[in-house]
Amino acid sequence: MDTQAVSDYSHLFYDPYIYGYDDNFFKTISGDITVVDGKIRIKSGTASLGRASSSTMFMFGELNYGMTIPTAPTGGDSRIWGFYSRATANRNAAYFYISGTNFYARSYGYTTGTSESTTIVWESDWTAVEIDYKIVWKIDRVEFWIDGRKLATHFQPNVPQQTLVPMYFSNAANDNMEINFIEIRN
Repeated sequence: MDTQAVSDYSHLFYDPYIYGYDDNFFKTISGDITVVDGKIRIKSGTASLGRASSSTMFMFGELNYGMTIPTAPTGGDSRIWGFYSRATANRNAAYFYISGTNFYARSYGYTTGTSESTTIVWESDWTAVEIDYKIVWKIDRVEFWIDGRKLATHFQPNVPQQTLVPMYFSNAANDNMEINFIEIRN
């Protein structure tokens, strides 16, 4: 997949209707990831959770996932989407995280394995419909936006350093999580 520089900004728009689930762009780590009706569907199987990373890395910018989460956070759920590298684990990450009935904006800096987490109250309007989940990664802060509203801001030292990090998504719930599109602006 090609990206094109427009003025001083670089942009990426990943449309599953056009690209499907491109094995050149994504690396499936485990589970069953397919495209159904123009949406990337991340299934959690009985053997393993569905998870993948982009093979392209990013530093700073706005990462916007058009996502459909089928149910409000429920006991046993575990879902992650955002900037995260399994190689560095709890370092240099910024992502949305559902753990059981809790929903968080979470970030890690480079120097500590301790996260900054902001609890976000799940709104029923976000259930089973496409909602924009945006992470704005700047040099000194990370902002978390949902449906056009900024709900959390994390500052140093819990902001990823100047390094390349892939996009990551994971679903360990007993239903399908869907990505309708991915957009990145730097």
